[in-house]
Amino acid sequence: MPAGAEPGGAGPGGADGDSAAFEAYARDGQRRLYRTAYLLCGNVEGAKDLTQTTLAKLFQHWRRASRADNLDAYAKTVLVRTYVAERRRTVRDVLAHRSNAPRPQPNPAAHADLRVTLLALLDELPPRARAMVVLRYWDDLSVERVAALLRCSESTVKSQCSRSLVRLRARMGDARLYSTGS
Repeated sequence: MPAGAEPGGAGPGGADGDSAAFEAYARDGQRRLYRTAYLLCGNVEGAKDLTQTTLAKLFQHWRRASRADNLDAYAKTVLVRTYVAERRRTVRDVLAHRSNAPRPQPNPAAHADLRVTLLALLDELPPRARAMVVLRYWDDLSVERVAALLRCSESTVKSQCSRSLVRLRARMGDARLYSTGS
């Protein structure tokens, strides 16, 4: 491909217009995508990588993405599905090479800040359950929207969120121990 050429070819309103539109969206939407990515990944580097991968996928399919009714929702769908797919791969690799020695569990009481504690506990959830909790309670999406994003039934979202919240509460113990007084 010649230098400066973009996927999709040129033509009336072609690659140059597509490229400029994508760049404008990437500048405006990157922070929103990063916020959700950070909540999903729980760390800065993972969130940066996930955000960049999402933007790369959006660019690759920009003509289709730019025609979406809600571009932010389309981008969030790409982000969440990318996260779940990557985590599934990672978990599968870890399980394949894992020793049978028990892993020490992190002590959430060692953290002074409730947000840090919650992020640590979220990391213990399976990728799909974590995605559901983040989308449902941090991003405040409806059960229907989360189900659509993750391609599952609404009852699956409800049951997974319920189980995840029970698990988080059990690991959290007495929330007053973690409160920052704010």
